[in-house]
Amino acid sequence: MPRPVDSADFERLGGDLRQEMSATTAELRLEMSATTAELRLEMSATTAELRLEMSAMAVELRREIRETAAAILDRVDAAAAETRRHFGVVAEGLRSDFKAVAEGLGALDEKVERFRGEVREDFVRVDRRLLHLEVRVIGRSDRA
Repeated sequence: MPRPVDSADFERLGGDLRQEMSATTAELRLEMSATTAELRLEMSATTAELRLEMSAMAVELRREIRETAAAILDRVDAAAAETRRHFGVVAEGLRSDFKAVAEGLGALDEKVERFRGEVREDFVRVDRRLLHLEVRVIGRSDRA
């Protein structure tokens, strides 16, 4: 015949559950910290790459502007139309690049928000389980 359950059993069970929840919380924090660090590293690398690309594009754009200015001095009327077209192409390319960067940042933001939602849901589930456990423990201790 099994021995009767007493308050020491509940105390031990509560302690075990607290330890397990503490370990789970620590694991979640470590995972969140690692993910955050990875995201920061990715964002930092992406930002550095973008700065390099933009710097190269700026150097190229300055070079092209100087060439265009020289052509304008030679043939003002003919070069004016060509310059407008050329800047339109360059601006469209920059818009496209900026749009791609913005979309990438938006996707990254969505990933972070999804991760936050998942973590929030996990914490809600853990809180709910803890509440149910507390209710069960309190209910049993009231009966005893």
